[in-house]
Amino acid sequence: MKKRFIQSYIILLLPLGILAQDWNLVWADEFEGDQLDEAKWSYMIGDGTEYGIPGWGNNELQYYREENVTVADGMLTITARRENIGGRQFTSGRIRSKNKGDWTYGRIEFRAKMPLGKGLWAAVWMLPTEEFYGGWAASGEIDIMEYLGHETSVVHGTLHFGGQWPENQWKGKSYTTDGPSFDSEFHDFAMEWEEGEFRWYVDGNLYQTQSSGWYSTSGPFPVPFNRDFHLLINLAVGGDWPGNPDASTQFPQDLILDYIRVYQQWPTGLEERQAAETGEQQLGQNYPNPFRHSTTIPFQVPEEQQVTLGLYDALGRRVKTLVDERLQSGTYTYLLEGSSLPPGLYFCKLSADGTENVRRMSRL
Repeated sequence: MKKRFIQSYIILLLPLGILAQDWNLVWADEFEGDQLDEAKWSYMIGDGTEYGIPGWGNNELQYYREENVTVADGMLTITARRENIGGRQFTSGRIRSKNKGDWTYGRIEFRAKMPLGKGLWAAVWMLPTEEFYGGWAASGEIDIMEYLGHETSVVHGTLHFGGQWPENQWKGKSYTTDGPSFDSEFHDFAMEWEEGEFRWYVDGNLYQTQSSGWYSTSGPFPVPFNRDFHLLINLAVGGDWPGNPDASTQFPQDLILDYIRVYQQWPTGLEERQAAETGEQQLGQNYPNPFRHSTTIPFQVPEEQQVTLGLYDALGRRVKTLVDERLQSGTYTYLLEGSSLPPGLYFCKLSADGTENVRRMSRL
């Protein structure tokens, strides 16, 4: 069943003078609706030739198509099929968030169910948005989760770094579940990436930490993992690692994601706080929160006074002024149309007579 809530890492109110420094939701796709959100994702099409990597750099067998990527019932499904298109015997799908979702550091989490069969290779991973330190793998690669369809209880988390191929290096570990296999049920995956450290989780279990040993020929540790990376999701068929499908592999096969969410640690300079005494103006929590298109912000004014209601981004920069006028005492609501706001963490601040109330809100 699809989870309809966003996990919160910021439940407690912070006292005055303490910066917000927890995992804050900055980007997410819950896969609502009936088509891929192209404000967040781009399709990658073909056999890799147009990107300068025929066979996608791994001698893979599939031709990627838009038609193999579908959104329905709150799920993203990438389907691998046995069919002759583009000179290939198989088709599948691959999407990326490049220039639509790019981050340096963060927590990436998703819930997914894997395909079954020899020669299937599912991955949720990250590449550098700009190859600042040189071609693969001098600028790095972050594999959040990789899975081979003939090893149904095993997933892998890996870093690629070092020099340009063939001088590339890698390090990582695998995780073997003792519960239901990855193709039979949905499982939760997460990776936390901070300066100088990576942590990988499956179903809440920390299974590896990497905090040393990587580098780039263009710079020392923590290079290359100190620049923006973007997300990729794909289901490959064949290739150097999984090998080719055999007679036991049944098609079609699906990689299914329930959601994917990105959190970051933002020192905003703002902190959540509420009115300490009656008689001060009070700012209520917006609803719904998180929101997608619009949200309602309630607030109270105890007596006639000049009131300012402002919206700030995760860095504490003012995005817009919502209210700036003298108001009579009473209860008010402000309807914020958020469709034009980028997904992420925001703060709403109510100011009057030298006092301030601040609330956090998230746009999906």
